[in-house]
Amino acid sequence: MAALPDPIPDLSGEGRRIYDDILARRKAKGVNHLGPYVPLLNHPELAKDIERLGYFYKFESKLPRDVYQFIVLSMAVRSGVSFVWADHVAAARAAGLPDAVIDGIKAKAGGYPAPFDDVQATTDCAFRFVSIPADLQERVIARFGMHGFIEIVTLCGFYTMIGMVNVCFDVPLPHHGEH
Repeated sequence: MAALPDPIPDLSGEGRRIYDDILARRKAKGVNHLGPYVPLLNHPELAKDIERLGYFYKFESKLPRDVYQFIVLSMAVRSGVSFVWADHVAAARAAGLPDAVIDGIKAKAGGYPAPFDDVQATTDCAFRFVSIPADLQERVIARFGMHGFIEIVTLCGFYTMIGMVNVCFDVPLPHHGEH
């Protein structure tokens, strides 16, 4: 088993401050677990920066919430990281991602309606590490703006990293009442 120790009981000083900040930021948004941030807190400075980026994507990005959740669920299925799927499927529904699209992601069916068709094509390029065709890039920028387009690509990388943390450090699925 590759699970890292829970460092939270032993955190002090700057590490404790970072933990308290991460916990407060997440709780303020209704997230009552730390998930991958527990093992990451074995390196508090890195955990702080990763959580800030995750917070940006989850709560401050330009992407519509249903598109954000579409990308996250697509990454979960593509990578097989059950934690990410379990942690996001209810939020995807709450964000308005249609059940038919969620079911299609889970079944790897493809054939999504707009705008998810172009988002999927963009994430396919990102996950294959290939250049995005100019016509696709133009359509995605027209729909989501330059910031949204960049967020789609970089969100693929962020959730790949989070997926790796979850799997490599055996992060358990979230339970109610977790720290």
